[in-house]
Amino acid sequence: MCVAFVVAVVHVLGVHAYSFLRYGVDPHDDVETAVKKLEAKAPHLARFLREVATF
Repeated sequence: MCVAFVVAVVHVLGVHAYSFLRYGVDPHDDVETAVKKLEAKAPHLARFLREVATF
């Protein structure tokens, strides 16, 4: 597991994290939790978030 998965989505995406609310992701969720929530509803966003958080 990467250390970046401990940070909140809002710290990774900034203000753009609030657009994930429509998928049930709170901007203050950690990245790992957000990826799990997104895998069911928006797998393309889950892959994107995982990729962005690892760099």
